[in-house]
Amino acid sequence: MVRTSRAAAELKNLGRQSFHYVAGFVGNMGLGFVSFPIFTRAFTVADYGLIDFAQKILLLPTAVSKMGMQNSALRFYNQGPESATRSQSGYYSTILLGVALSSAAITLLFLAGVRVLSGTVIDPPLAQLLYFVGVLILVRSLWSILMAFLRVEERTKKLCLVGVAMKAATIAAVCALLPIAGASAHTYFAGTLATEVIFAAIFIVPLVRRGLVNFVAIDTGLLGGAMAYGLPMIAYELAGVALLYGDRGMVRQYLGEQALGYYTAAYSLSNYVNDFVMAPLGLAITPIYMRLWAKEGVEQTSKFLSLSLDMFLMAVGLVVAGVGLVCQDALVLLASPKYAAAGPLIPVLVAAMLIHATSQFVSAGLLIGKRTGTMALVLLAATALNMGLNAVLLPRIGLEGAPFAALVSRGLCIAVLWRLSARILPLSLKPAGLLRYAVCGLAAWLVGSLVQLHPAVLNIIARGAVAVVVYIGCLCLLDSRVRALAAGLSRGRMEFRAATAALLG
Repeated sequence: MVRTSRAAAELKNLGRQSFHYVAGFVGNMGLGFVSFPIFTRAFTVADYGLIDFAQKILLLPTAVSKMGMQNSALRFYNQGPESATRSQSGYYSTILLGVALSSAAITLLFLAGVRVLSGTVIDPPLAQLLYFVGVLILVRSLWSILMAFLRVEERTKKLCLVGVAMKAATIAAVCALLPIAGASAHTYFAGTLATEVIFAAIFIVPLVRRGLVNFVAIDTGLLGGAMAYGLPMIAYELAGVALLYGDRGMVRQYLGEQALGYYTAAYSLSNYVNDFVMAPLGLAITPIYMRLWAKEGVEQTSKFLSLSLDMFLMAVGLVVAGVGLVCQDALVLLASPKYAAAGPLIPVLVAAMLIHATSQFVSAGLLIGKRTGTMALVLLAATALNMGLNAVLLPRIGLEGAPFAALVSRGLCIAVLWRLSARILPLSLKPAGLLRYAVCGLAAWLVGSLVQLHPAVLNIIARGAVAVVVYIGCLCLLDSRVRALAAGLSRGRMEFRAATAALLG
């Protein structure tokens, strides 16, 4: 009886925390839709691209400077035979100050590298910007640990509120500086840096006052164990960053800053779509299949993931069709007409991102088997392919080559991950289902493209509604499970529940 009550309490706790994460994501996404039209209008296309490019460059040294300790912070929380007070002080001091020292060293090395490479590998305007923003490596490394502290303390509501508040404060700070300092990349990062430093201080100062952070309390044994646990994760994080964002440098090198600005706008809008689809899934699916694996074994875990992947791909068919119909109007409406040339890039980018999103399913076996090194090698190979394709395509066909390279490289990456992961946890996917979703998506796009209304907002709404109706209608014709679900919905609650159970296997 106690076990049942505990399980129910933990399930309720999981639901509560998951709701906090989803609410935080919705808040951040809403702020993103506010800032996107502001910044794309305030900055030139070239400056907008340069801001994003500098942000992506910072991801690499920041990943190294953290030493994977954000993962160790979760693993080593409240460990050790010391008293509760001593253990807490040793934990917080060791993790936070250890990362502070490593990130300070990496920041200095990064700035020295920029100085050496300035004028040769790095052009002067970018070098000047990187000098200015280099301190963000230190600040963001500390932030990753502070957020990990909130996670291990299960203060998910505060974590999400802080994330939303900091993003809102950053937007406000940049907007406040624009009329004073002018619209430039330096102005954007001045507002960003000031906000992130203030928020970090708000969190660190109370830890110091409570005696939880001081150099005397650093536990060298804990530091060694935490580093040994976290360091292997650096390669995986770096590989993921390189695959997702390495093409920015290629676009800038071959096509210039104007093209980079177009690509950045298209990528940002595509990423909103990807995050909207992926955020709830990423929060929920990993703990579920890990629990199934531990309690039910391979068969039930495989069945769950196969069914989940099928449902995900069913949704992807509608998302890609809908994006293809509304992306041009949405981009012009949100980012202004000066970014109209980036519109055709968005459907391919969204398709590439959603293909990559299936890694949540197909890599489950490798994660369960703790083969993150294998995953990192596959990501690095996909990155090399992506760079090679960009080097070939960008000079020949222009900016359209970058989304195509992303689509091919990520598609092959998922295929390899699926094959390797299947040795541990096989998944089944019926080709007939993929064909159905593709046919329904094509029909929705063809019918929706016949709709032409003004203004753009009305066209977006009408085309989106038509796509939904046509897609679901085609699924009812071609998929017996969806047809039974629709019939059950029309007949009553009990039959709808029975049809839902049949759809979910």
